Amino acid sequence: MKSSMKTLFQDLLTYTHQSNQTMIAIMEKSDIEIPDKCLATAHHILVAQKIWNNRIEGVSEIHLELWKPVSIQKLIKYNHEEFQRSISLIDKFDLSFTVHYVNTQGHKFSNSFQEILFHVVNHSTYHRGQVIVQLKEAGIEVESTDYILSKRKKF
Repeated sequence: MKSSMKTLFQDLLTYTHQSNQTMIAIMEKSDIEIPDKCLATAHHILVAQKIWNNRIEGVSEIHLELWKPVSIQKLIKYNHEEFQRSISLIDKFDLSFTVHYVNTQGHKFSNSFQEILFHVVNHSTYHRGQVIVQLKEAGIEVESTDYILSKRKKF
């Protein structure tokens, strides 16, 4: 059971990574200037994943700006780095491993690694949807990053 759950989370993180790549590629290819709000929200997705990866590894919190517009090249880099890091953590830790951490408001919490992985995927999907809407509103043509479509395409 555990190995099938690890496989599921690897699949979901792969979907997240590839959907983020799609979102970033839409911005990269656009002839229309990308609004700072889109770049900041995309950055938020990736910096949040970095924060969770840090917490899982027990890395002391460092101040990371959660809503800062960054270059598309940085988004590409962060997406790749944090995906690789998340995948390696799945190999390193049991899914039931309890992570003790302090949130950005200074409150202490504990969650299982599995709960955190689910949150990372869900959080990414939520904010990626916001970016897609923001891009549409800016007049940029977008494509769907729905999970089931990714399974049909096999990315």
